[in-house]
Amino acid sequence: MKKRHVFKVVLIGDGAVGKTSLVRRFVEQRFDDNYIATIGVNVKKKVIPKSKSTLSIWDIFGQKSLSPNLQSKYYHGAKGALVVFDITRKNTFDNVDQWIKDLYKVTGEIPVYILANKVDLISDFQKEMNVSLNKKTQKQFHQYMVDRHYMKNIYLKEPRYEPVTSEMIRRWYGARKKKMTKLSGCYPTSAKTGKNVEEVFSRLTKTLLKEMKKT
Repeated sequence: MKKRHVFKVVLIGDGAVGKTSLVRRFVEQRFDDNYIATIGVNVKKKVIPKSKSTLSIWDIFGQKSLSPNLQSKYYHGAKGALVVFDITRKNTFDNVDQWIKDLYKVTGEIPVYILANKVDLISDFQKEMNVSLNKKTQKQFHQYMVDRHYMKNIYLKEPRYEPVTSEMIRRWYGARKKKMTKLSGCYPTSAKTGKNVEEVFSRLTKTLLKEMKKT
């Protein structure tokens, strides 16, 4: 009987980017848009049958103002990471570099996937308004986000409604990939619709198995 491998994976990124919702979608196959901030860490396990592996998924809180640098104590032992940002808030994308830097201080260079989460919010806006998201429709989008999303979230009283474009992501990824050899991919995701959620965790598992064979 083959030994089952257990891999510790951390989900990191700013508060309210959807880390907990992504874990819930993957592990429990459900979505809840009522936001509750993670305090400390929330750990879930998911068996990946085809790979004979189990992921121990550590969903780590993102509000650095609550306790600066506390997150790093949960990084020990991590074999891989998912760094999540909210595609409707560019400031969360701007912080991705720092999240990776802080992670690598503890773990060294481990496989990292970048998740551009909440793509459903942009697609819903485009469908409802029957417009493309561009500079001319930015004000409409901002108001849409206030009315549909941010007013529900006490942690986003004064959010920066600035979407992250595909071009921004491509430029960022291209520049970082030259320096970070374990930067393994970047995916648009949605915990609400499930877009790419299974795909990301599946690819991460395969990457971790490959890394294990190298050692």
